Amino acid sequence: MPELPEVETIKRILSKDVVGLTIKDVTVFYKRLIQTDYDEFVLNIKNKKILSLSRKGKYLIFHLSDDFALLVHFRMEGKFFHLKDLESNLNKHVSLYFTMDDGSYMIFNDVRKFGVMCLYKEEELPDCKPLKELGLEPWDIKGPEYLLEAYKHKGYMMKEALLDQSVISGLGNIYADEVLYRSKINPFMKAKDLNEEEAKKIIVNADEVLKEAIKAGGSTIRTYHPAQGVSGLMQVSLKAYGHEGKPCEECGARMEKRYVGGRGTTYCPRCQHVAPSIAITGKIAVGKSQVLEIFSSLGCYTASADEMVHSLYASESFLKLLKARFPFLFVDGKLDKGIVITKMGEDKKFRRGYETFIWSAVRDLINTFLINHTDKIAVVEVPLLFDAKMEDDFTFVVGVESDKQREYLEEREDHDVEKRLAINKRNSYDLNRKKLDYVIVNNGTRESLMSQVGTVFSSIYNAKANTCKKSH
Repeated sequence: MPELPEVETIKRILSKDVVGLTIKDVTVFYKRLIQTDYDEFVLNIKNKKILSLSRKGKYLIFHLSDDFALLVHFRMEGKFFHLKDLESNLNKHVSLYFTMDDGSYMIFNDVRKFGVMCLYKEEELPDCKPLKELGLEPWDIKGPEYLLEAYKHKGYMMKEALLDQSVISGLGNIYADEVLYRSKINPFMKAKDLNEEEAKKIIVNADEVLKEAIKAGGSTIRTYHPAQGVSGLMQVSLKAYGHEGKPCEECGARMEKRYVGGRGTTYCPRCQHVAPSIAITGKIAVGKSQVLEIFSSLGCYTASADEMVHSLYASESFLKLLKARFPFLFVDGKLDKGIVITKMGEDKKFRRGYETFIWSAVRDLINTFLINHTDKIAVVEVPLLFDAKMEDDFTFVVGVESDKQREYLEEREDHDVEKRLAINKRNSYDLNRKKLDYVIVNNGTRESLMSQVGTVFSSIYNAKANTCKKSH
């Protein structure tokens, strides 16, 4: 953000205000903004008249006198404002400002400091690295063959494919979600598996979405504004981005959100052919693992959050992060689980911080598991689902309950039965029971348990997220 429509809107607004003005001086507060030679930038930008503005992909281009061109990429939070007053608009987020010959200012404001500027000679512009690597804009793509050829060896997911500026330039996170939603394409499918019909849909919908957004002045999401006091309107027309947890406008299914390459991805599981996900939760010794095993026998993908935690503790990279956050837990370079247990029991603040750290890592692993298993129902056992606040990460939540916890613990020859039962009393399961979509009661035979799991499986398989999940 800003994406192509927002940059086009900025171009149109600035063109009205600054074409014909001359840059008399430049003041740079953040030197890393300048990606070409800094001294040459400062020297050569002065006394240049702005002749016109253009755009390529997400890049804004100022065409200047003496055959110079200023290339600007806003990245996450960059904004260019043309203002009469300087002092009241200077703050820690201003990276640079130009003093114009009419006494006005062009101020570049960038909260995240990711934006970049480059100054080139006009003849260098077509072959400069930033522009040379850009793919076609949607309206310049003549047919599906272009995408099929570009993606045929790509193992990344379709969401990542639409963000690849070397193939289609201009799409960012917001409009990529919208294009995939309108095209009814699974955002997690491999780009190399795209077929001709799907490629046609992407081209058509990318064209339509971006043109609609340009007409609406872009989307004002979080801090983006194309000019001071001006907001875009496209956000009110979006049907995917920002709609997680809401009913799909097409089918009524609950919109879901996962992460691909660190980018939030919102989609309709039914319209976009993403199989439902199920969380299994419950107290200690109620039979959660048995239920997971039965789901596996029914052909579901399965995973266990407990096993994920074990894998984290065996990971050197994770232990390095853990040590950086909690150095006092390590003795002679190794994690001392005795200290962890003691601190968990004595220090509530530590317990909250430690659990949050672990749960964040587990959530990432669960997200990776789910986005890589979307063709069939995926089931994850998450004992502390509600404590970790992960209930909304799944299409359905299944609770497993039993009155025979003591009996089951004794059958396991557990030496801490009373301790386990005491932990159960602290579990937030009962407080969140109303959030369950299904309850399986494990008080009878193995056959009874299999029958209940089979009933839940059939209900979810046949529904395929056809109706909106109850609001949590």
